[in-house]
Formats: sequence, C-alpha cells, structure tokens
Amino acid sequence: MNISAILPSVKRPSRYLGTEINARRKQWDEAELRTAMIFPDLYEIGMSHLGLQILYEVLNDTDWCLADRVYCPAPDMEALMRARGIPAWGLESRRPLSDFDILAFTLPYELCYVNILTILDLAGIPQLASERMDGDWPLVLGGGSCSVNPEPVADFFDAILIGDGEEAVVEIAQCVREWRQDVTAPKQELLKALAKIPGVYIPSFYRPVPGVSGFSSVEPVNSNAGVVHRRILPDLHGFSSSRRPLVPFMQIVHDRLGVEIARGCTRGCRFCQAGIIYRPVRERPVEQILEMAAEGIGVTGWDELSLLSLSTGDYSCLFPLIHELMRKQREQHVSISLPSLRVGTLTSEIMEEIKSVRKTGFTLAPEAGSERLRRVINKGITEEDLLETAAMAYEHGWSHMKLYFMTGLPTETMEDVKAIAELARRVRAQGGPIKGGKKRRQVTVSVGTFVPKPHTPFQWEEQIDVDEARLRINMIRDDLRGKAFNVKWHDPRQSLLEGVFSRGDRRLAKVILRAWRKGARLDAWTDSMRPDLYLEAGREEGIDLSAYLEARPLDSKLPWDHISSGVDLEYIKKEREKAWKEIYTTDCRQGKCHKCGVCDFQEIRPVVFRKGSEDQAAIADSGLLNDIRRVSGTATPLHRHEVKRGEDQAVRHFCLIRYSKTGPARFLGHLEMVHAFHRAARRAQIPVAYSSGFHPMPRVAFAQPLSLGMESLMEEAVMELSSPVLAEEVMRRLNREMPQGLSINEVFLSGSKIRIKEPSVSRYLVWLSKMEKGEVQEAVARFVNAESVPVERERKGKKLVIDARKQVESICVVAEGMPAGITPEERTWLAGIVEQEEGQGTALLLTLNRSEGPGLKPHEIIAAVTGCCSDMAPTELFSVMQVLKSNVIVNSEK
Repeated sequence: MNISAILPSVKRPSRYLGTEINARRKQWDEAELRTAMIFPDLYEIGMSHLGLQILYEVLNDTDWCLADRVYCPAPDMEALMRARGIPAWGLESRRPLSDFDILAFTLPYELCYVNILTILDLAGIPQLASERMDGDWPLVLGGGSCSVNPEPVADFFDAILIGDGEEAVVEIAQCVREWRQDVTAPKQELLKALAKIPGVYIPSFYRPVPGVSGFSSVEPVNSNAGVVHRRILPDLHGFSSSRRPLVPFMQIVHDRLGVEIARGCTRGCRFCQAGIIYRPVRERPVEQILEMAAEGIGVTGWDELSLLSLSTGDYSCLFPLIHELMRKQREQHVSISLPSLRVGTLTSEIMEEIKSVRKTGFTLAPEAGSERLRRVINKGITEEDLLETAAMAYEHGWSHMKLYFMTGLPTETMEDVKAIAELARRVRAQGGPIKGGKKRRQVTVSVGTFVPKPHTPFQWEEQIDVDEARLRINMIRDDLRGKAFNVKWHDPRQSLLEGVFSRGDRRLAKVILRAWRKGARLDAWTDSMRPDLYLEAGREEGIDLSAYLEARPLDSKLPWDHISSGVDLEYIKKEREKAWKEIYTTDCRQGKCHKCGVCDFQEIRPVVFRKGSEDQAAIADSGLLNDIRRVSGTATPLHRHEVKRGEDQAVRHFCLIRYSKTGPARFLGHLEMVHAFHRAARRAQIPVAYSSGFHPMPRVAFAQPLSLGMESLMEEAVMELSSPVLAEEVMRRLNREMPQGLSINEVFLSGSKIRIKEPSVSRYLVWLSKMEKGEVQEAVARFVNAESVPVERERKGKKLVIDARKQVESICVVAEGMPAGITPEERTWLAGIVEQEEGQGTALLLTLNRSEGPGLKPHEIIAAVTGCCSDMAPTELFSVMQVLKSNVIVNSEK
C-alpha cells in the first residue's frame, strides 16, 4: 500500500510512519505466524503503554513469529482511509490487518472500547466473533487490565487473556501456529485448544444468564469452560520491561524511558483495582534495573528515565537504586522521575538525588481530604505525613505541587469534600514565597469521580451521577479560587461511561455497537466524547445505562463472577466490612500475611528485596556495577585526546552539520526532527554541550524549518561540543543512529562560534504529478511574463498581499534548460536527481530570492504558478525538494 501518498493530507503524519528507532521490521515471508499488536487509541497514548511494547518484543524475539503494531487512526485519517478505500494496516509491514494470523488488542481502559470496532471495520473484518467462525479470519484476541471484566466487549473477541502476558502470549501464538498447519481444522478446534491455556477465556463457551438484580452473569455451555484464573508471572527477573524500547518522533504522553522496577501493590487501597489484579508484589533485582536503565538510555537517547511501579516509593531498595542511577546518568544529563509516589516513602536524600539533574514533577495522591475518609479507603497516610512531605519538597526547591483526589467515595459527606480544599491550602502553606523572586508556591488540585471497580471491596457500591459529581467538583473549585491554586477535574461524563462499562454485562456489546454506528469515537478524548450517543443507543436497546451506577446487593451474581483475580471473595467482603468500621489493613510486606488468597508460597509468592539481602549488600560494595556498559558505548571514544578536568575550559568547539531530509523523514515536523537529532547524538555518544539552568538542553541550532512534507538535500545545523572530536567520526556515528530519511552529508569543525544565516537565494526541484507537461509549460510561461502575481496571505493575524513574481528569480521545466549560475557539475547532479525520480511528474527548477520583504513558502509559489488551491501544503498535486542554497549560509565569528 502506498501510505505515503495520503500522509501529506493528515495531521501529525509521523503517527503512521512505522520507522521509529528500534522498530523490529522482520521479513513477512520468513515468519510462520504474524501478529498485529493493537492499541485501540491514538498513537501518542499507545506508544506510552509499556505492556504492549513488552509483548511486541517477546513475540519478535520468537524466531518463527512476526509482531507488528497498530494504533487507532485519528478522525482525519479514518475519513481519508474510508474515502480512498485503504484498509487498516500494520505500521511496519504495511500489510492489511486481514493478512495477519492474530489481532491482539490491548484493553487498558474502558473508554477505548468503541475504537476496537473502528479498527476492525477499517480492516474489513466482521466486528462480532459469531460472524468470524467461518472463513479465514484472523484470531481476534484481547488482554489487559480491563479483561478482568471482559463482558461488555466479549461478543467482539474470539479469546481473551486474563492476567500477565509474557509467557501466555507465546503459548497462544504457538497454539494458533499449530492450528494453521492443519488447513482442514475448524475454528472451534482452535478455541478448544486455547481454552486449555491457563488464563485464556473463550466468550463463546459461555452464555448470559439474567440475574435477579437485573444484570446478567454468564454460565458455561460446554465442558471446556469454567472459572478462568488470572495468569500470574511468578518472577519478573526472566523478562525485561523492554530491552530496545521504541522511540517515537512525535511527542507522546510519556515521552521518556520507562523501566518497570516492580509489579503489584499490597497497600490495600480499597478503591484500587490494580492493587488486586496485579498481586502479589514482585520486585526486580537492583542489578537488572541498572542494566536495563543503562542499556535503554544507550539505545534510545532519551534524557529522562521513569521508574515504573504501582507504588514506586515502596520499592525496597529505592534510595541506593536512585543514588546509583544518578551517579551513572548525571553526566549524560538524564533526569529521573518517580510516578506513583506515596506520602511517607520519600526522603530528603531521594529528593536531593532527583533534583541533581533537573527537577521533574512532584505529585502526591491523598485521594481523600479528611482523615476519616482516608481510613475508610485504607489509604494509610495521615495529614501530618502529607504536610511533612510537602514541606520537604518545598525545602528542596520545588515550587509546584500536584495533589490527586477523588470525590464520590463511599461514605463521603460534604464535610469530606470541603476538606479537600482545606488540605490543599495547608499543603501550600508549608512553603512561603520563593527566594529571590515574586513567584509564589502553586498547588494543582486534580479531582476525579470515584468509579467502583470489579474485584475490589467497593465493587458493590453506588457511583454518583454526573450532576452530583459536578456539584462536588464546583464546590472544590469555588473554594480554591486565586492564582495560588489550579483546579483540574476529570469530566464526570467520562466517569459515567467508565462506570457503566466497568461493571457492565454482555448486553452492553449491542449498545457499544449501536453507539459506534451513530458516530461514537475516541471517548477518552474530551473533544471527541459523545455520551449522548450511548444513552440514545441504550434506550433503543431497552437498557437503562444509569442502572449500572446503582449499588448492588452483596449476594447478587456479578457479570465477572467467572473470572478469578486470585483474591478470595471472602477476603474482599471482609475488607468492605473493615471500611465501614474505619479499620486499617496493613501492607503484608511490613507485617503478617492477611490470607488474601493470591499466594501459594511455592510458585506464586511475594518477591521483595529487604534490607540486608544480597541486593542491598551488593550496592554497598564500592558503587555497584561500576563497569556496566551501555550497548552503544562499546565503540572507541570519539576524542583523539582526552581533555583533563579544568584544562582548556575557555576553549569552545563547534560542529557544522549539513544533512538531507528525504523519504519518510519529510513527514517529521521541525520539533520532531530536532528531537530525533538530539536522541541520535546521545545514542552516538557525541559530546554535545548543554545549557545551564533549571532544564539543561543540548546546544544545537537548526536552520529555518522546512514545510511539513518537503524534502531537502541542503539542511544545516550547528552543534556545540564539550570536547574536541573528529569530523569523520561524528559523521559516521550520527549516520549510524539517524532515523530513515535523515542523512549526514558533511561535517565541519571550528574553534569559533558558527551561526546559521538563512540564504536569500534557494533552489527547489518541484514535481507536478497531476498536470500534463503542456499545462505546466503554459502555466510557467504565464507566470514568467506577468508583471506581478499578487498572493494574499495571513501572517500573525494580519492580511498581507505579497507579489509572488518578485520573489521568483527563475523558474523552468528542467528538461528545457537551467537558469544562469548553475555549474556543469550542478547541472549533471540535478539531472541525476530528476532521472532517479522519474515517474513523479513534470520537474520544475524554482529559484527564489527573498532578500526583500516577507517571503512566501515554495508551495505557496507553486500554487500561484499553477492556480492550485492556495491552502495546500505539499500534497499529491506536487512535491517539493530543496536542493541548493546559493549564497554563503554560515558566518564564523572569532
């Protein structure tokens, strides 16, 4: 498929390139089984999801398997695909999804459900599993955190994996591989074989049964079905979080290296589903984390490292781990962020280490405003703990604090709601004005609506409706007016849908399908969400969606009763009782086992590295793993001579880089290209100098940005270096790390500062693919003979009329001649390019001189010449390549 032909017409085309650093492009014909790993939301969300990347790597490490990636297209791309008849495709293979053997969907949150239908429909694949029993359709597989109640989407899937996937996904792939070898075997035989794999749920082997509370549960219809037990990976040590993480070009939600340091949490917050469905706690050994961090930074070039866990602050060896990480990464200007921090787990020493490169965000999650309500939810932190942590953060230089709260928690009163604002004020009061300036402390209060989740002690509770949620949020917002506080909230309408689908039954599949047909898309995005479509679809299906928010009897059958999280139901009920009595349940890592039922203490057990263990002792031994080597650090040093500390401090080193930007790289925006350069230089171990201040940045300057979609053979950048280098070595190493389409052509070194001066004269090759040669010749003749060609443009809110004719020094069809000033060598070179690109259309050579007044972009000039739509960027009508910059572009100053 020629995807490149449509990319100029969509926003953020880098979403669809599939040329990311570390992408695994295996040969299609050499693979025995092909799997598409699908994240049903936009690229920038899916690329931030660690679970999909782990399974992508696990499958591609399997010799006989190919794994590709798919993300939900944005609305503009979806519309274009439908208009052009382009089916959904794998990013790297560019093959239609119908060609794959397995379509593996991640189910990370309830608001992505409708996107599953978008992707299947774009692929030309029936959306209901019952319609895929006959025919050579791919196996549609689901998995992820939402699979613990798969019923609302069960009708769309052939099979669903419950729990950890690192081992199970290979077993599933092997099962499909064996079934594919027998071309006569019916699909029912594959489903029976899959049902034997621990953790695999086959929805068609169960049927809905109406319950007395109005919600349907399910019961088995054959001997291959029963209670499905969550798959648990006993030990993380055998699986890295990702050895060669994918590096995107566009900015994604979590644009940094994520290293999973532990899985599971036993703090026991009673509202938290993750604390149940990821038990028990399994920590990685420190040595592995350090190796993964060093290798990950080396092969990605990211400048931020995030230590991932449900409760990162509870990692048993956190301080020595951070200390060692910072010791190794400080000189590389790599900062460390700790999400999911818990009050009471942060120390002054940890804060000091974190801020040593740059201060990342500081977020705490009290969840409730009052001590009473925090006892109900088993949060286990006091107001004193919170204020002490806030004071410590302010003391270490943080000026901005973010606090997470929920409203609508069980037993919450209006006094509890008011306590949120009061607690926020007390947090801010822990720090006065910032020293040396008028800037003051700011607290961001983020408020969400409580959603009762399956398998938690609160799974039977009521969820407040949209109007009540808005009332409580408005109370908090009104109570915290002023510049010192910033109140943000999760849209209660999204919480409504989340609550419905979280505790929904199989009847909801019809509602989702009907809402999709009405136009529901991308519900997790506020500007796309349409709750009214679901309410309308529910009415048409005879289902009252608000009923799913109501409290449920303790003895009622629940839609997810056939799914076992591993935690005993009796334990969950006892935790609910303790909530009403405000009794705290301790973390089993620090006390006795509470007999939740997950551990058998043979294969499944907590994996925690306590003080005094081998890991802790190893850290104490002269700076653990002093000689950990980065993958990209095995080459010889860049420097011809080592520069001693303190020597030649006044000497500055500059590097002029000339490069081309062609092929898929032409679809990178300027900032995306800048980030690609920075990360390539880091991977190549180029000693780039950094700025000083709060957020150090690499000292690299680029020429004026190209229009998106334009190619160029003559781009420039200036890089300041912290030590002398060999030009040929810089060029070799950068080219080794550059993404497809960015190529270093020349490198020059200077001991003096280099400044890029934009040329007044530039030449462009333009191919017009939709016009006959005669039409092009007539258009060029009209333009050349005109005294003026006025073009109206808007610049910074003002309308300007610019004479396009004055800015064109020369324009001609390449086959008919060349303008004055072209040397024989340049003439031969240009002719070679035109010959290489034969078939693109009629070639023009355009020379622009923008020495006077505001300039027009090349595509605006071509629009004026040909009469094309003036609002078009380079599109299928014409493509532009900048090939020469005619005047001196670099000034060297001593």
